[in-house]
Amino acid sequence: MEQQQRGARSGLRRIDRTARRVGIALCWSHAIAIALTAAEAMVRTATSWWVTSWALTAALLVIWVPLRATQKGLLRRVAGSEGKEPDPCSPEEPPHYDRAA
Repeated sequence: MEQQQRGARSGLRRIDRTARRVGIALCWSHAIAIALTAAEAMVRTATSWWVTSWALTAALLVIWVPLRATQKGLLRRVAGSEGKEPDPCSPEEPPHYDRAA
């Protein structure tokens, strides 16, 4: 059982690191694509050199989404094996507010 926890933790670290790096690249790619699109709109050139940056943004998004889903699944599994309460920010667990005030 302890070996599974160690394996889940090391897998979580690897997925976490990869998801963060791809997420950062996705944000920068998106920012560059927006800037290039705005520059072309202002210059009004007929070239479409900004298309590559949007294609890169789409490709990074396709890579990042499954990585993030895997990361969240591993986080839930590690939290469950350690007996912790589920994350209150989890979309599966709606927040419980005290409305008695």
